[in-house]
Formats: sequence, C-alpha cells, structure tokens
Amino acid sequence: MLYLIIPILALLIKILILHLNMGVEKVFLLTGNNFMIVLMIFSMVYLFSRKNLLRKLLITNFLISVIFFIDMMYFNHFYTLVPAHSVYQLGQLGPVSDSIFKLLNPLYFLLFLDFLLLVFLEKKGIKGKYLERFLCKRKVTAFLLILVFLVGSYNFYISKVTDKYFTPYNLGVINYHIYDLLRFIERNTITSHHVEALFEIMENTTNEKKNYFGLARGKNVIVIQVESIQNFVVNNKVNGQYITPVLNELIKNNSIYFSNYFEQVAWGNTSDCEFISHTGFYPSIGVYSYKNYENNELITLPSSLQSKGYSTIAFHGNYRYFWNRENIYPVKGIQWFIALDDFDEGEVIGLGLSDGELFRQSIDYLKELPQPFYSFYITVTSHHPYYLPDEYKELKMPEEYQDTVLDNYLQTIRYLDTQIGVFLDLLKKEGLYDNSIIVIYGDHKGLDMRDEKTNEVLSAFLQKPYNEREMYNVPLIIHLPGEDIQKEVLTVGGQIDFFPTMANLLGLPLREDSLFGQDLLNTNNGFVSLAPHVAPGSFIDDEKIFIMANDGIFENSRGWYLATGEAVDLEKCRAGFERALLEISLSEYVMKNNLNVEVNKRGLQYLLEILEDADGE
Repeated sequence: MLYLIIPILALLIKILILHLNMGVEKVFLLTGNNFMIVLMIFSMVYLFSRKNLLRKLLITNFLISVIFFIDMMYFNHFYTLVPAHSVYQLGQLGPVSDSIFKLLNPLYFLLFLDFLLLVFLEKKGIKGKYLERFLCKRKVTAFLLILVFLVGSYNFYISKVTDKYFTPYNLGVINYHIYDLLRFIERNTITSHHVEALFEIMENTTNEKKNYFGLARGKNVIVIQVESIQNFVVNNKVNGQYITPVLNELIKNNSIYFSNYFEQVAWGNTSDCEFISHTGFYPSIGVYSYKNYENNELITLPSSLQSKGYSTIAFHGNYRYFWNRENIYPVKGIQWFIALDDFDEGEVIGLGLSDGELFRQSIDYLKELPQPFYSFYITVTSHHPYYLPDEYKELKMPEEYQDTVLDNYLQTIRYLDTQIGVFLDLLKKEGLYDNSIIVIYGDHKGLDMRDEKTNEVLSAFLQKPYNEREMYNVPLIIHLPGEDIQKEVLTVGGQIDFFPTMANLLGLPLREDSLFGQDLLNTNNGFVSLAPHVAPGSFIDDEKIFIMANDGIFENSRGWYLATGEAVDLEKCRAGFERALLEISLSEYVMKNNLNVEVNKRGLQYLLEILEDADGE
C-alpha cells in the first residue's frame, strides 16, 4: 500500500505546485481534474501490465516527474508548458546551454524526491503482494470508467464555455499535454468560409498610389537582424548616457523609422523572425518553421531579389545547423551561407562569434560579391543571458541597476550599437555604403514582463508599467544613404509586414493579396497578430491592444487604448480577435499544403477556389 500511496500523493502535490507556479485561477478544480488523469494512468498500468507492477509504477512516476521538471523550467522562461513539437528542437540545446543552466533552479530537483524514496523501498524488498490484496481487476476497471466520465465531462464543459479554446490555464498541466499531443498529430481544418470571412475584414486597407515605390531599386541591401533588441532602448538614456547613439543618429539622417513595429515569432524564436520577415507569412504554430517547411517551395524576399539578378548571402556567428538553417536557406533563395566554421578563428562571446568579429570578417566576403547583393546578418552577442566581458561594458550604470538583468542587457545592446557604427565605417571605407540600404530590426523581446523582478526593474526604469505594448515592440530602421528622407512611421506593423514593405522600396512587383503582411508605407490600417507566446487571438492595431485571456474566456480578456492606457470595451476587440485567428489559421494551411508559390501567383483568391472545390466534394 505504501508503494502505491507515495507516488500518487506525491504527484498530486507536484500538480498543485505546477498550477500554483503557473498562476491558474481555479487551482484546486484543475488540480483535481488532472489528478484524476494521473489515477487513470496508474489504473491502466495496473490493468494492462500486472507483471513487475511495482517497477512499472516506478517508471511511470519517474516519466511524469521528468515532464513536470521540464515544464517547470520551460514555463519559468517562456510562460507556457513545453509543447509536443519541442522534440524537434533537441538539437538546439547544445549552443544555448548557458541560457539553460541560467534557468535551472536546484529546487526543481525536489520533484524527484519521491522517486528516490520509492527506489529505496524497492531495494528494501517491498513486493507487489500488498497491492494485490488491496486491488482487483474489477474494482480498478470500474474506477477507471468513473474517472474517464469525470474528466470527459470537465473537458466537454470547457469546450463549451471557451468555444474549444484550450490553454494550459483552463485544462491544467497533464490535460493540456494530452490535448497538445492530439493537436500536434491532427491536421488543421479550413473551409472556404474562413477565406471569405478574412476577405471581408481585410478590404480597403492599402493606398492606391504607392508611396516610395522603387526608391531603393537596384541598390545593395544589407539587413541586420539584431538579437533581443527592444524599441525602448532607442533614443533612451541611462544615467545620462544614450544607450544606442549610433542607431539614434541613423534615425535622424536619411532613414525611415518604424516606431510601432512588433515581434510575431513562435517556437522558432530568432529563426521564426527570419521566416516571417522573408515570406510575409506567419510562423508554424507547431514544429518550428525552418524544420516544418524545409521541403516547401517558397517565395521570399531573397528569392525575389535573386530573380532580379541579386547575389544573396547570409552571415551568422553560430553553427550552420542551428535552427536547420543550412537546409532551409537554399529553399529561401540564399545562395551562400557563411557560418561559424567558415570564419577565421576569432573572438567568441556567449552564443558564438562576437558581433564585432562577425561584421569585420564579413567585409571581405561583401567586397567579392557580384553587385547588387542582398546580405543578411544574424547577430548573437545580445542573446540571453547577456554575458559581456568587462572591457566592452561602456555604460556606467546607476547603483540601483548594477548586476541586474537590465544592466547586463543594456551593456550588450550598447556593445551591438557600437559595433554597428564600426561596421558602417568599414562599408564607407570599402565603397559599399553609398550604393546600399542598411536595414536594422529586432528579432524578439529580450526582457520578459512576466518575470516579477524584471517587470519591477523595467517599470522603474521606464517610469511606466512594463506591459505587452512595451515588451513586444522592436525597432525597424531603414537607412537610405543619399536620400533626403527622415520619416517616422507610426502605423502599427509587425515582422510579417517586412517583405511587402521592402518589396515596395526595391520596386519588386508583388500582389497585395498574395501574403498576409502589408506594405507599411502604403496602408490605411495597421494590424499585428500576437502569437503564440500570448493567447491566440491577441492583437494590436493603430488604436488599441487586446490580450486574450489565458483561460480562453473572451470576457476575461484585457484591452486598452494605446494613446491613453484606458480600458477598451472588449466587444470593440472582437473583430480583431477573429481576424487574428483567421490569419494564422489560413497562413498555416497555405504553408502546410505547400501552396506558397501558387498563392503568390494567384493571390488568396486561389485558396478560395480550391477550398470551394473541397467543400463541394
């Protein structure tokens, strides 16, 4: 009996701890529901595997505890439970081991305390006969059926009150993992009605006259995707010092600055930013995009430029296999990929080759490239955990911020800013500056508001609440040497808008209805769908921000006006909520069915045609 009671009670306590850590509202209801699933699992082990029962219960307990251990680590960084498709990301763990160890809390190992006790009891010779006296097959079967009914009833109730909007916060830890696994296996279902609904929402959002069309036609394009930079650092000071003096100066001269630009990455983080920016489609909501779509045919910014005679190259200070880049880059139209192993041995900081070393060594490649060229840089030095050698720390931080995450973060951002300045000087020296446009943008947030200490420090530094509006806001700067232009675009936009915006400046013909992004220089209505690190359906437009409730109940969501911070009537957010869900679902359908090329040629109308045919069958 002891052998049965210990793991069951221990797992009950673990589920409760995880739910408390997650901050779920109906913690005891969810814990009870998920505990019944544990009892179901143990019952099935008993019914279908009577031989060596104690050992199998021991293994079951250990495996569930491992999942909880991973969940605890994952949640405390990404604020969601580890998804099933993360098995495809195991190969990414090595290069980011510093970040992983930074997240590891020794207290997490207490989750295995009961397992060690059970191993000790087994070695003492406790046998399964105690269980056999207490249990019989008939009792366990009846008990299992009751549990199935109770859990099924709860899930049916949740599906009704949330319109099948399932999250870890309304299903609980184990229940959600089961749902996530089933969702991972099944294909998403789309009908012609979904496309028609989206057409109605997206009507009349662009200007007939194209502003700035072809302004940079034929010029070299240098794109720098900056690791973890957020927009609040731009034109901001700490202790009287500008954090990004180089970027500030760029914005003032011959540049277009998009100050309301937002990240939209999914599970692929940095690689998803590349995918979104280059395709104008949303990232995969399952397996990270560079893996999920490696066998697709893609129309991208690099491939479109290549078809116009551009050379295309990418530079990255990490290994070429990281995020499957070596396989996906040829699909995206990138001809040459220069990764860590291709550079001369140089300075390594954190995740890979230092940004300064990356820029310096890349110049030799750029000089040899046939022009015009498209060159794409992925920086790494400002990656979590924001380690930087002391000799590169330029900012003198006030005492209250010293040795905080903000201190480390700002030092790496200032280092990056300095190295961009050095890089621009090298471009000028080699005669590559005047005939190029230089584009700089952030890939994703660096500092998470959901971490209590981080939120406290950032709110004090910014002198206002550090919320989703600030957290997901990243800079986009398009610098056009020789062009008499200084413009700040206030229209709300996201990384999905990068391709069409750049296509306009470079004079590339692009159907407006061939992708989900829009040209931010020629749109009447900005719109950004935020997913999946917030609840799906969350969005930002030019007036307001809407954050869908974690429990899946629309009425429990939050919304406020960007200008005033005042709460907005949630019903005014419903159309945007539905649009966000529609866009992501349709984008996923296009990519999963390898329809990108056809949609690029014929527009989203092509989707309507094939779905109407499917609906009629």
